[in-house]
Amino acid sequence: MKERITENGIDYVLVGDYYIPNLKMPEEEKSIEKYGYSHSEYLKERHPARYNNLVLSCRLWSYLADVNEQAQERLQDVMK
Repeated sequence: MKERITENGIDYVLVGDYYIPNLKMPEEEKSIEKYGYSHSEYLKERHPARYNNLVLSCRLWSYLADVNEQAQERLQDVMK
């Protein structure tokens, strides 16, 4: 059996007796910090279906970056 195959535009890698899709997440430019990571843990524990939906749709990183940005803005408002 071949170690790698491409079918319908998707690359597959041979693992044992099965071909597994070789999926890669797109790289993001925005960074997530304290509040983004905290919200990620919250989603994993309290809302796993929503977390998985965001991961599978490749929107998790941008969602967490937006949450982090909003939290930073609110913190700045409170500090004033």
